[in-house]
Order: sequence, then structure tokens, then C-alpha cells
Amino acid sequence: MISFLVFVTSFLSLFTVTIIFPDLPPGYIIIEFFRNPEINYHIAGISGDVLISALINGISWSVIITLIFFFWRGPEKGKRNLPVWIPGYAKSSNSKDSS
Repeated sequence: MISFLVFVTSFLSLFTVTIIFPDLPPGYIIIEFFRNPEINYHIAGISGDVLISALINGISWSVIITLIFFFWRGPEKGKRNLPVWIPGYAKSSNSKDSS
């Protein structure tokens, strides 16, 4: 669950940063490679190329950040251990104590 929060937070922040600074890789490089200068469209006053670049940057960098966080954190901290039988601890008629 916390990895999902890291992904969403990093995606939103990188999407916003790319809207402000649209020349960030890899989105800018991919958009420049596939650019068609005859098409010029705007969505909510922002160029469509910038929005697509922001989506590419947000998704790619968020996946990288989430994977780094996942490996840095290690295995799940909330794993439950199986109950262990301790001799002499349970004093009931069905205990495994031989006395």
C-alpha cells in the first residue's frame, strides 16, 4: 500500500514539474522523435506535446522511484510469524507436555 502512495506522489510531482519545465527527459526526447510540426493542439491552454511528455515522464520516473523504494525497504515489515509451540508453556489437557 505504501508503494502505491509513493508511486502516486512521485507521479503527480513529476507530472507537475514536467508541465513547468517541459524539456526533461525521457518525455522530451520521445516527443521530439515523433513530433509532427503540422499538428498544433492545446488542451486547457497547455500544448498537447507537453501533456504527453508529462505523462511519459510521470509514469517512467515514478516506476523507477517506486522500484528503488521497494528494494530499499526490503521485504514486507508486516509479515506475521507462525505460532511456535513452546514446551511446558500451555498447561491444558491437550498440551503436548509429557508430564
